[in-house]
Amino acid sequence: MISLQHVQKYFNRGRSNEVHVINDTSLELPDTGLVAILGESGSGKTTLLNAIGGLDKVSRGKIYVNGKRITARTSGYIDSIRNIQMGYIFQNYHLLDNRTVYDNVALSLRMIGIRKKEEVNRRVSAVLEAVDMYKFRNRPAEMLSGGQRQRVAIARALVKNPKILIADEPTGNLDSDNSLSIMSILKAISK
Repeated sequence: MISLQHVQKYFNRGRSNEVHVINDTSLELPDTGLVAILGESGSGKTTLLNAIGGLDKVSRGKIYVNGKRITARTSGYIDSIRNIQMGYIFQNYHLLDNRTVYDNVALSLRMIGIRKKEEVNRRVSAVLEAVDMYKFRNRPAEMLSGGQRQRVAIARALVKNPKILIADEPTGNLDSDNSLSIMSILKAISK
């Protein structure tokens, strides 16, 4: 499903503060299951995930998602693959604070062209139920706890029914109880 071939990524290439973040990395990730990328802070985990998700361009190498190369392509091409095939759960949620829980999740569907009110309502309601956030659907995101915000971020990623779910430290900002709950949700999804 995801293949990396000799991927290289530099920041500040050719300057005195050059950083070689991804060094000749090749990976074949399975079609199903849960894959964890571990490393110390600053080791390039987020950069690698952003490259796989098409959010960061790589300096060299090739990345394939479901057989389609996403490296050395236009932003529009990469965006179309990511929007349809990937869900992304960010560590810092990236919710629109002044919008409701429902609106934050529905936005993902609108971005991929699903605008029929009944379809949007059915899908958003289903994922909010799945992450136990349906009762908060009309609450502005700014009024949520960290655990609730992360659940909304998961729902937003899942509502598109993506083939690939990328989660960048999905429990990094949570207490231990919420971390266990979020990991249980992600493990169930991976099956």
